[in-house]
Amino acid sequence: MLKKTDQEKNPKLLGTFLLTLILLVSACANDTVVKDRPPMPFEVKKILIFPFEDMAGVYGQKVDARCPVCGKVFMTGQVTESATRILTDQVFILLKKQRDIELIPASQARGVMSGLRAGSKNTLSEQDLWIETGRDLGADAVIVGHLYRFRERIGTQYSVEVPASVAFDIHLIGVRDGRLLWSGKFDETQQSLFEDLYQLGTFLSRRGRWITAQELAVSGLEVWMLYLQSI
Repeated sequence: MLKKTDQEKNPKLLGTFLLTLILLVSACANDTVVKDRPPMPFEVKKILIFPFEDMAGVYGQKVDARCPVCGKVFMTGQVTESATRILTDQVFILLKKQRDIELIPASQARGVMSGLRAGSKNTLSEQDLWIETGRDLGADAVIVGHLYRFRERIGTQYSVEVPASVAFDIHLIGVRDGRLLWSGKFDETQQSLFEDLYQLGTFLSRRGRWITAQELAVSGLEVWMLYLQSI
């Protein structure tokens, strides 16, 4: 049996131990969000947001697909209906909150892109098409993204048969010279704490729940937006 003094000290010792464990685990954890930011050559005040592209629809499922912008490779998988719209809308919503800039939705770009395609007789590359469209609409930069997986969980927030899994990349490209100003990626399949102890910090932030694919995607986008805010 513990002495009274030990009983009084034990909660403090336990709390210190848990805090130390969380810090160590968080330090060792592999971040699923990767961010690359070259020096910003000019101020970005107006951004054109393009819809996310469903790369599983292009290449099929369960294959390695390479990002056409940064060259990173992702494993494709199931992409639920309306997933690209969900991510595109979330980028618009989050960026509007984070920065005092003018945003141009992709809906305004469709007519411009059609005209450019017709005028160039399809000789423009996809990236050139983004840049030229941005220029015509007076944007300083464009945001483009590619979605590789958006698999919804099967089960509830406390018990799942199949966890949510999401993979995407997102890029900020300057229209002045086509330079890649910023690039980020997110690639995560939610795991239980017992499967991956290194995700303790993430597990606690999600309150021990099995989250939806949309919640998983938004968590990655929020980190991206916070980082972009410092530009």
